Amino acid sequence: KIPAIILMISGCADSQTSADVHNTAGQFELPEDAGPGGAGGACTTSLAYVMDRNQGRKISWVDLLRQMREKLDEESFTQVPQLSSSRLMSLSQEFDVLNWARPDSAKALLIGINYVGQRGELRGCHNDVILVRRLLLSKGVSECNMMVLMDDGENDPPTRDNILQGFAWLCEDAVAGEGRFLHYSGHGGSVHDENSDEADKKDETLCPVDYESAGQIVDDEIHEKLILRMPKDVSLVCLMDCCHSGTILDLPYSVKMDDDTAQMIASGDMPSMKPNPAFDFEKFLGVAQMMWNVYKRNPQATMSLLNMIMRCIYSVMS
Repeated sequence: KIPAIILMISGCADSQTSADVHNTAGQFELPEDAGPGGAGGACTTSLAYVMDRNQGRKISWVDLLRQMREKLDEESFTQVPQLSSSRLMSLSQEFDVLNWARPDSAKALLIGINYVGQRGELRGCHNDVILVRRLLLSKGVSECNMMVLMDDGENDPPTRDNILQGFAWLCEDAVAGEGRFLHYSGHGGSVHDENSDEADKKDETLCPVDYESAGQIVDDEIHEKLILRMPKDVSLVCLMDCCHSGTILDLPYSVKMDDDTAQMIASGDMPSMKPNPAFDFEKFLGVAQMMWNVYKRNPQATMSLLNMIMRCIYSVMS
């Protein structure tokens, strides 16, 4: 178990690459005030499309995934959206972009990286952030509670250090019942698994704008510095629009909206999420042990860190 309530919508499985929409307004019929138009990530754009289509109607999390997949199929995208969770949940649970946390106390970290002037430059990631920002504002999230990282020359750049500081900012002062939101639109990658905790022998990664000099952010580090540090019973909803993102947060439960799963759900054979075969409980304990070792080396570390470590270990062992 993980202390916080974490839900992640990822644009594709670990083995898949994510795609861009060339014309979000034309292909996905988004309203004119939804975002800037032009290019955008297929995952972000399809989620915005489903939310706009269902205004005033209740839909479940799995309805969201299914309608995203249907729209992606209609537009000839092959990627398969996936929902992962820190806790076992019913697939009929009603969808809310903040998982029903109060918007007035919610905080959001929005990261869009076009890699301007670099190899592999993208076109739609800034647009994705603008789209999600407007969506969150429409739900009542305050602009002063949003941290935006973009390589657009206007916002703080999405460097490795700034992204990790953004993770810490999301966790800061969070209390049970509050909501947090993370959106990442940029390159995702995979590297050789150095500690043999991945079934496919690869660690999934986020690629900050300075990844060539500062390095990528490996899923183990995201798990340590965001997932395990988010306080108990805080709701964190993540939208990860990047390649190889299926298990980027290493969460224990998941459902992938492929054809077989859609047929199972339609026939009533899959009433809840299934354990994620890629989740490694030994890895979870290993990260907690690593954090404990950091505490022992640093006598100035706060007791809150120690308490958080012990809660994580207890929740896994209980």
